[in-house]
Amino acid sequence: MGDEPVGELWVSGDTATLPDGRTLAEVGIAESVPLVKLLDVAAQLSVQVHPDDPLALELHGPQAVGKHEAWVVLEATPDASIAVGLQNPAWVDDLFSGDRALVAAALATRPATAGMVVDVEPGTVHAPAAGVLLYEVQQRSDLTYRIFDWGRSRPLHIDEARRAIRADTTVAVSHLPDGEGRIPLIEAAAPFRLELCRPGGADLKLGLERPAILSGIGGNLRVDGVPFASGDHWLLEPGEVSLSGPGEALLAFWSSPA
Repeated sequence: MGDEPVGELWVSGDTATLPDGRTLAEVGIAESVPLVKLLDVAAQLSVQVHPDDPLALELHGPQAVGKHEAWVVLEATPDASIAVGLQNPAWVDDLFSGDRALVAAALATRPATAGMVVDVEPGTVHAPAAGVLLYEVQQRSDLTYRIFDWGRSRPLHIDEARRAIRADTTVAVSHLPDGEGRIPLIEAAAPFRLELCRPGGADLKLGLERPAILSGIGGNLRVDGVPFASGDHWLLEPGEVSLSGPGEALLAFWSSPA
């Protein structure tokens, strides 16, 4: 998000480093996995929307892709909230009014709680507020159209946003499920997969068809016998991988080969 009031860690960005010190871009494998970030939101983010692939192609050229993303709330203060989608599709023009009260009323705002999962399809207006630590997985795109910025003086992208926004989008909001195993968290139609991995009392075998990013979010695991703690992030190559231990992790990979 660049100059948004948020601390970002780009877990699988082009400049993320491997154990030998080389970056994903230098090795030529950055595109083999979705972009995974950690976002520590310090203040209300701008109201924004992302394009889908066809609109990105039309407006930004043949190399551009849209931006589908999904979030998992890792931590949230008691008063934290997330605005995603609209209260009423008929209120979409209020987003572009420049009036703080009208914009806030148009947004579908809900309390943010740890474990919340949000599938943010392209065209979905969104604006997380302060006090949220987010895990985010997304297409490898930086296309963001800012609609309203809460009094800050940064540029807006009104024309692009009007074309990108889908006022009647139904937002899929869920919670990390109970149970053990390898559990899908978002719809299969997304360009990437996001799964919860929770071995429980037995080894969890991951037969990976393509590279993936494994992110520890609780407890302690072992990956093929090697300790893997909460807060660790590993690039896993295709093949058989075994998880064990009393912890849980998020697994992100492309739905089809990049």
